[in-house]
Amino acid sequence: MKMYFEKDSDFTEFKEELRRRLASRPNRDLEESGLKHSAVMMLIMNKDNAPHVLLTRRTDTVSTHKGQVAFPGGGMDDHDDDYRAVAYRETWEEVGISRENIEYLGRFDDYISISGFHVTCFVGAIEYPYEYRLNNSETESILNAPLAMFVDQKFERYEIYNYKGNDYRVFFYYHEGYEIWGLTARILTDFGEKICRD
Repeated sequence: MKMYFEKDSDFTEFKEELRRRLASRPNRDLEESGLKHSAVMMLIMNKDNAPHVLLTRRTDTVSTHKGQVAFPGGGMDDHDDDYRAVAYRETWEEVGISRENIEYLGRFDDYISISGFHVTCFVGAIEYPYEYRLNNSETESILNAPLAMFVDQKFERYEIYNYKGNDYRVFFYYHEGYEIWGLTARILTDFGEKICRD
């Protein structure tokens, strides 16, 4: 897919292509008992004529993944209708982006995190620039990372982690002083490979 936009219509076409590719492939649905169900929202914007992804740095006071770079998202509550509702609610609570301002593009894969979460990933688009409203108890800062970095797999290094007898590569990316690793890096790397590559 084109990672540089010469005109505004290029980003519109990019979003439509993402929507088509997400809809045309089967999602990876995972089921594993005893896990906390959660959902994240991968938000894409046209910044500097290129697709960028919204990421957050979590505060040191949150209960899990302290200080790590992550997508907006979190655990499912009893009042949530479904996983997509979780992703919308958490995005609003963490960074102040309302559901009405998110152009929904589709659902990506499910993941199991080594910290015991079953994570469902959704994809949307927002306008840039956006006036974020950070929840300072959860979100320390915002990062807009170029999607091409993950499509081209320009990671600094990777480490092998063993989870339930299987070895997995854990990627480490760096951008503007932020370290992007763990499940967030895994999702973005997979998205770049499975969805964005021609």
